[in-house]
Amino acid sequence: MANFNTHLTVAASVSGVLAIGVIVTELATIKAACLYALLGTLGGILPDVDAPKSIPTRLLFPSLGVFLASLIVATLIKRFSWLELAPLWVAIFLGAHYGLPKLFAKFTNHRGNFHSILAALLFGFISTATLYHIFGMREFVAWFAGAFVTTGYLAHLLLDEIYSVDVANKRLKKSFGSALKLASARHKLSTVLLLLATLSVFQFTPSTKEVVKILSHPYTHKIIKMKLGPLG
Repeated sequence: MANFNTHLTVAASVSGVLAIGVIVTELATIKAACLYALLGTLGGILPDVDAPKSIPTRLLFPSLGVFLASLIVATLIKRFSWLELAPLWVAIFLGAHYGLPKLFAKFTNHRGNFHSILAALLFGFISTATLYHIFGMREFVAWFAGAFVTTGYLAHLLLDEIYSVDVANKRLKKSFGSALKLASARHKLSTVLLLLATLSVFQFTPSTKEVVKILSHPYTHKIIKMKLGPLG
């Protein structure tokens, strides 16, 4: 299994190369491409959130606490005073920071369902829905951002599988096949819950009409062929 630095480096490299591609093909502005690269890199370390003491876990839950507390308080800011909202913010943050990791650890196993293609889709859909509904981004930008998260996530799973091959001794390690899988066959309940969560979040994603329209346009095909094809 690759370590954190390796996953971070590979995810950043893959996301950076793809971000350059969407810039030169005029599918994204530099600003949007930087967002894509950042989210793709984040996606590349997300699978290890099911390891209790991993760096992604230590970073995720405090960040999630700040995000959830700020989001909930923002929706209530016109109805309550600062003295009422301040303790609410702190309570939500502390609950997410300390409570969610314990709950998460209870229902997850390392290299279980969070090391799966289904989980990669879930995090991609979450990113797309969040950017569209909360941050007000265009459908096309939101979907591309989600695609980068999923791509980074899949890069992590593929790298873990590569590290499961012992080239020197010409053998497969016991961990082979535990990362890049559709879902976990061993943890049936969590697989069902993950599938339901993925389908539920998908309902909140925006329409794909704009994405299909832009990607299927003849001008887009012309630019891709011109910019990504052989020079001369």
